[in-house]
Amino acid sequence: MEAIYSKLYDKYTKLKVKKASEAEQLSLDQEEKFKTYVSAADELIGYLTNEKDTLHAQLGELRQEIASIRSAKDEEQQKYEKMLLEENEKNKQLSEEIERLQRKELDSSDIQSPRSPLSNSNSTKRKRSTIHENEVEVVDKDNLISGVFHNDATQAKCCRPRLGGTGDAASDSSSNCCMFQELVECLVDLKFSVGTSSDDTTQITAVHESSGYTFSLGWVKDNGPGEEEMMMIYRVSTLGTFERVAPEWMRDVILFSKSMLRTFFTRLSDYFQSL
Repeated sequence: MEAIYSKLYDKYTKLKVKKASEAEQLSLDQEEKFKTYVSAADELIGYLTNEKDTLHAQLGELRQEIASIRSAKDEEQQKYEKMLLEENEKNKQLSEEIERLQRKELDSSDIQSPRSPLSNSNSTKRKRSTIHENEVEVVDKDNLISGVFHNDATQAKCCRPRLGGTGDAASDSSSNCCMFQELVECLVDLKFSVGTSSDDTTQITAVHESSGYTFSLGWVKDNGPGEEEMMMIYRVSTLGTFERVAPEWMRDVILFSKSMLRTFFTRLSDYFQSL
């Protein structure tokens, strides 16, 4: 019986040692796995920390770039708003001048008394839509630009062949141009010539060569009550390539004073540069 107990005790002892060894090995394996997990977690935390710092730096750069772009856009908006206000002011001044001249013409037409029987029988009534009864002022001071108005007149010193002309054109008086005329053409991007309208009055024809836009300017006398003022009249001949995009004022017949001539060409130049 004691032999049986001894054998059982030996088996128990061996089994206990085996279980303890297995438990210790399992503990060692778990510890190794835990160390591996901790190391991987540390590496991941370090990587995520670096990514966070990089993203923070990129975010700061993007904020600075957005602030710079916003500042530039604000300055550009202020610039365009200023240009818009200036353009509106010019339009307002031109509209007021046109209304004033139209009222003046209407008032002078309304208060004009009928002509007496002793007046010239060939005179005509004044009409707003025509200028046939107005006299045209022809500027001719000391024959400075006589070569422009009359080809057969003696040319002044300021008249010479156009820049870029050929040698044969230098001997042809029709190809000559006043230096002041050519200077104005360069400033406003238009070519000018002098011609005669259907009512035999002298007028200036202007051509915008790149678009074909052509208009005429003439001088007329505004015979208002108690005063006589020289006026400019604008008529469009053809809009060329501006036919679909030209503003309404370029299509109308406009009567304005000589003091508004600078405003007229400034507005025209601004329109050319905006295209």
